[in-house]
Amino acid sequence: MNILLNKTYLFFFLIIPLILAVSFYKPKETLDVNIGDIYYVIKHPHLGIVLSFFYLILGVVYYFLIKNDIQLNNWIIYSHTILSIGGLILIWLLLQKKFHSSANFEEILRAIKIDKYFTYITVATFFGILLSQIVFLIGIIVKLIKA
Repeated sequence: MNILLNKTYLFFFLIIPLILAVSFYKPKETLDVNIGDIYYVIKHPHLGIVLSFFYLILGVVYYFLIKNDIQLNNWIIYSHTILSIGGLILIWLLLQKKFHSSANFEEILRAIKIDKYFTYITVATFFGILLSQIVFLIGIIVKLIKA
């Protein structure tokens, strides 16, 4: 666990090639997001580049904090790292799960219900990741003000 506190930036730097490899593995696939009346279609390579840039920024911030000896609370580092990386992996796994049922009506309804629960878990994980970014940013601001 000491490596998680002392070299957190390595986790964020190491996830970048994995994100790019997964996103460019099937470059013609898309992520479809429907929010109300708006329907977003994002190609996997574009999403991979944006996510890689985001994780690069997080890695650079952690590197800056460690090199300038700015200590955050351990629980902030643990929760932020686990939610940022583990949440991304969980969302990716949940989006890969597709239920294709036979023509049986009960199985189709069960698949729709399971898909709805996966959607709820995906949205909750996304907001957990977003909340961890906000807490991380507030922790950095508080430490910089006190220093």
